[in-house]
Amino acid sequence: MTDRGAPPKVRVLRHGWIVRDGSRVVDASSSVTLIEEGDHRFLVDTGASKDSDALICALSEVGLRPQDIDDVVNTHLHIDHCGCNDLFTNARFHAHASEAPPLGTVRFTGDVDLSPHVRVVHTPGHTRGCVSVFVESDTRYAICGDALPTEANYRSWVPPGIHFDRSLALASMGLIVGWAQTVVPGHDKPFTVMGKK
Repeated sequence: MTDRGAPPKVRVLRHGWIVRDGSRVVDASSSVTLIEEGDHRFLVDTGASKDSDALICALSEVGLRPQDIDDVVNTHLHIDHCGCNDLFTNARFHAHASEAPPLGTVRFTGDVDLSPHVRVVHTPGHTRGCVSVFVESDTRYAICGDALPTEANYRSWVPPGIHFDRSLALASMGLIVGWAQTVVPGHDKPFTVMGKK
């Protein structure tokens, strides 16, 4: 990514969460992250549909309405990450082609720059089309959905509990923490990569 213009501002509007019964996931909703670059506003994931009122409130707290969002990037198309997509009536939606996104979605197959500071990076393992959003800001952020769902996955170096390819999932985790200083996981609060401040 080239370094042109003022860096974007990154704000986590909603921290993702997950409820388990033993190893079984009972309920979950993803992190929702706002990237503001000049007058352009990106949202990464939209959470579960039951959290729509909370998401509208979180947007309002930063002076925004759903119709103010220009682009939504879905890290993948599990319903706990795209359940509130329908709120964003003015947005362009972006997803990896392997996720079989609906008509009208901007599809990509490899890494793609959305701006000089915002890059979508293919990080498969959880699903074939899982992506992360790398942002050069006051720090290097990786907003990674379920490619790295919790800080515990990072600390213990285990892949997401649900994955189609363990080695690919671990390679994607390595890519994320090799680049990022701050990770915004899919179902946890942001954390700092060890040794990178």
